[in-house]
Amino acid sequence: MPRLAESWVWEDDGRTLRLRLRSDVLFHDGTPLTASTAVDSLQDAIRRPNNRALYSSLADVTSVSPEGNRDVLVKLSQPSAFLPEDLELPLVRGTQIGTGPFKVVKGDQSEVVLDRFDKYYLGSPRITRVTIRAFNTLRTAWASLLRGDIDMVTNVPPEAVEFVKNDNVQITSFSRHYQYVVAFNSRRGPLASAQLRRALNLAIDRDEIITKVLQGHGEPSTGALWPRHWAYDRSIPGYSYQPALSKSLLDTETGGPAVRLTSSTGAPNAALRFTCLIPANFSILERLALEIQRQLYNVGVDMQFQVLPADEFNARISEGRFEAALLDMISGPSLGRAYIFWRSARHFTGLNTFGYENAEAERMFDVLRTSTNDGAVRSSLNRLQRVLLDDPPAIFIAWNDRTMAVRRAFNIVDEPGHDPFYTIWRWTPAVVSENR
Repeated sequence: MPRLAESWVWEDDGRTLRLRLRSDVLFHDGTPLTASTAVDSLQDAIRRPNNRALYSSLADVTSVSPEGNRDVLVKLSQPSAFLPEDLELPLVRGTQIGTGPFKVVKGDQSEVVLDRFDKYYLGSPRITRVTIRAFNTLRTAWASLLRGDIDMVTNVPPEAVEFVKNDNVQITSFSRHYQYVVAFNSRRGPLASAQLRRALNLAIDRDEIITKVLQGHGEPSTGALWPRHWAYDRSIPGYSYQPALSKSLLDTETGGPAVRLTSSTGAPNAALRFTCLIPANFSILERLALEIQRQLYNVGVDMQFQVLPADEFNARISEGRFEAALLDMISGPSLGRAYIFWRSARHFTGLNTFGYENAEAERMFDVLRTSTNDGAVRSSLNRLQRVLLDDPPAIFIAWNDRTMAVRRAFNIVDEPGHDPFYTIWRWTPAVVSENR
């Protein structure tokens, strides 16, 4: 979608992307957005290691240069179809001078204060100031919201939605580009078996998890790819809940019947036993783990989980010292998200710390990365969907929602599929009836 660039076109057989900038954009310090200022900002963003890890196409960029006042030329070492999607990077001068509807006037550990930028290119916001504060507990944040001390709580857990909602507080939910997954270490051990991984996916009742744990705030997931991508083939059936087939596959793979466990710890007759890591202080992940554990138990699988501090959790995964890990993993909206996690770890330096290797998936990822032809993208994505179902790198549980609670003093601009916080510059004060 066009934002600061109003249009773009591929040149030089896909090795140059020409961006045409809008002519009416100002940075918060009054500097106009020109090709030269955009180039400076892009070059700084491309050099940052975190950006290069998250946006795979940046590694293909050989130069960024201005042409005239409005055109930016991005030259590549090879065609890189993910580049336009990856250019969601914000343009900034220095560290905090951006082009958005609000500008930072204060930022420290206590709070961040944003003031309205009257010269925002899409129009001046009606809200004059946004103050962001962190609370030690959600209960404290809810109490402050109900008292009217704050206007919004941005991340209401599913079980608290009905508690927070009342005549003075409105609730809005949106689908995130994240999904809950149990990612496997595919390098070694029993979970290196594609058949075992298929069996585990078939043992999961996703609808029940969404109802019981997520309180209806989610959508079943059966794969690594964003299902709302324009080339995604929704006619390909994903995993359904088939415990009998799951037991049969486990039986075939392990050489014995997948009988029910007599206990959840150390039972000698488990068809499969593994440990799943969970980051500490995420209650939703702990509840998910308990439900997944129960469902796997019913097909003879003993999944134990180990709760670790965040630093140790991340270290164990990055070093490959795990069998499985429960994650809230970014997986959309672009194909580049799946690419950085599930491409070959032997051929790609990215975020694939899970050891997943599949030669056909690797071939399809390469086609998707380099092809700007719509037909080739649709065909390759169709094939990749089927490969990832046949050889799943994880148990894909559910795409999750995020819920915001906002005082009814504001009219929210709610665009389907988008975080309403990003439309806050279009919110308006509500006219409250005298009878309320």
